[in-house]
Amino acid sequence: MARMDLEGIFIVSLRLAFLGVLAVYVGLVLIRYITYGPRLRPQFDWRDPAHSAERLAIWLGAKGLALAVVAATRLFEMLSETSAEVGEWFLSLSHRHGAGS
Repeated sequence: MARMDLEGIFIVSLRLAFLGVLAVYVGLVLIRYITYGPRLRPQFDWRDPAHSAERLAIWLGAKGLALAVVAATRLFEMLSETSAEVGEWFLSLSHRHGAGS
């Protein structure tokens, strides 16, 4: 019974640590995207591979965020246009039925 409790605590601790690392990564990506925008360029220093890998991971996240922003913008524009067309269709339909009564 005690083993299951320790195992459960360990698993919960691992999950919390993963969520903490994920939150820090998302924060770094957002800060980098807000600071430099979508045209951020990766920086490599072969003498410092750990920091280069960190910057590459953040750059990949910022590029992914930039793609998501573009895709969401295009999707919302398309949905807005479609909504306007449906609204016009509904109004024309209601005017036709209203005029015939």
